Amino acid sequence: MLAEAVTYFRIVGGFSLFISLMVTLGSILRSNGDTRTPMKVSLWINIVHVGLDYVFIFGVGSFGGWGVAGAAWATALVRVIGAVVLFIAVHKSSEEIGAGFSWRELLGKPAQEMAWRSLPVLAEKMMMRFGVLLYYGAIIKMGTNAYAAHMIASNLESLMILAGAGFEVAATVLVGQYLGAKRSQEAYSFGMICMWLGLGLMSIFGLALYLCAPMIATIFTQDAQIIHYVVIALTYMALYQPPLAMLLILRGGLQGAGDTKAPMYATAVGMWLVRMVGVYLFGFHMEMGLSGVWLAIFLDVSIRGIFLLYLYKRRFQHIRRAEGMERTEQIG
Repeated sequence: MLAEAVTYFRIVGGFSLFISLMVTLGSILRSNGDTRTPMKVSLWINIVHVGLDYVFIFGVGSFGGWGVAGAAWATALVRVIGAVVLFIAVHKSSEEIGAGFSWRELLGKPAQEMAWRSLPVLAEKMMMRFGVLLYYGAIIKMGTNAYAAHMIASNLESLMILAGAGFEVAATVLVGQYLGAKRSQEAYSFGMICMWLGLGLMSIFGLALYLCAPMIATIFTQDAQIIHYVVIALTYMALYQPPLAMLLILRGGLQGAGDTKAPMYATAVGMWLVRMVGVYLFGFHMEMGLSGVWLAIFLDVSIRGIFLLYLYKRRFQHIRRAEGMERTEQIG
């Protein structure tokens, strides 16, 4: 298993530049109001990905396939294709609006601005990923059934997050565009509208998750203990869907408003002080097991969601205050 994992990681890791390009180029298009092109590219490369996976893993005709290495090469190839297609789309978009840049200008103050905006986002993602790795390791100590149940619930959570992720992108784009147009009131309102719409949708999903938890669990396994664990996890997950919507969407709104540090601080506090401490306290010290882990996740998500709502409102209070001072100076 280790040898196969190393083979896969070396191939996919060697092409990591292209997944970075896909994320960046997709964000450029969305920031310009084009959310459909990245969606279409993702759809088509995933269709191609499935076909390549089958051919490269299992083979066709006299070609016997490459197994795990074939899966890696399929992933690497579709990322190259996706990056090229998105680059062409960005190039066409820049020509349509008459945009351009000089590399000499880009490597000066704009480069410093980009670093200042992006480094907190990088730090937030790294803190989140390392935290997840650590508490996953803690769950493994609870036994294979507990870990299997947690992974089933986590995969379901990733599907639930998609609803909020769509509104997160919308909040980032709309807040950024309206602030750029010096229309702060509309920027604030659009961010809040995205939050309430996402909160409503994810609350409906949460209710359905709560009601159907036992049935959903049996889709993945017939083991009674794992089903019990999955139901516990899905119950907590259903309860924190509203604050999760606030967390996701207001994070996007803050980043659209140019504040990339606030989500980083919220993640640092939530992941490392609330979730990690909670996993140890509830899961091990109080011997609640997997139930304690998901209680810690519930507290982390709830606290961060409420905290980001406060930070979002405070951010726009500062923006309005700055705009008021600017108008006063212009009148004077």
